[in-house]
Amino acid sequence: MRSKIRLHLQRMVANLFEGSFSSYMNSTRGVELDELRQYQPGDEFRSIDWKATTRTGALHVRLKLVDKRTNIFFLIDRSGSTKFGSARFTKEKIQSSIISTLVQSATETGNLVSFISFTDNVEKYIPPHAGQKEGVRLAGNMMSDKVNGRRTNINCAFKFLNSMRFTPSLVFVLSDFFAPFDYESSLKSLVRKHDVIPIIISDIREESLPTARGFVAVKDLETQGVKYLDLSQDLIVNLQHINLFNKLNLGYLTLKTDQNEEQWVSSLSDFFDKRIRRRSRIKR
Repeated sequence: MRSKIRLHLQRMVANLFEGSFSSYMNSTRGVELDELRQYQPGDEFRSIDWKATTRTGALHVRLKLVDKRTNIFFLIDRSGSTKFGSARFTKEKIQSSIISTLVQSATETGNLVSFISFTDNVEKYIPPHAGQKEGVRLAGNMMSDKVNGRRTNINCAFKFLNSMRFTPSLVFVLSDFFAPFDYESSLKSLVRKHDVIPIIISDIREESLPTARGFVAVKDLETQGVKYLDLSQDLIVNLQHINLFNKLNLGYLTLKTDQNEEQWVSSLSDFFDKRIRRRSRIKR
């Protein structure tokens, strides 16, 4: 499963150097075998796969992913609401698990990883680093560091990255997106420069409550305020961020706190699978 994620990341990295996010590049010279295809005029003679040629009776060449490296950014929501989890895990636990998986996969093929944590301000920025051990260490430190803020300001994180001059990069945004909806403009700017993948961390109790009569007191982990919810009424779910992602044609992934690590990784792999297939169809 994790090897598939690594391969998917390689493919997305290749997209960036093609000038388009709608496909991935293949070449007869690269770092890892992607697929075999029949020989075409112009292919290099040394790329011929003689085993496949002998087996099929037709000339076949080895296609490899282009040997390119890029920055992979992780924008990490560290606000108070990430401490919440009504099921097996907290949102923060999901973030740590997914970031660890992605960092290991990204750095294994030589890509650089960078981290930006935010609450109502940018809490910490770690510039691009190479190396798997170093990447994993930095990711762990980022998730364990104390933060000053409790509330969420996604706009400040988007603006912060927009202000930097980086070549096209992959940008993962990990958040529950419980924040003021003031980031449409900054996200549009970010999408024009980079390949952005929102990962929504969600809890079932933010969508529905147990059916009953009466009221329940809940504490907002960001404002520290207490509210009373009527259990006989449906919760109002804010879908502004989902509508924006759809408007910008951004594929997004939702992970839930009642799942386990194996399910999170499986969902991530499936998401990449669908993303690659969809963009391959767009190219054709």
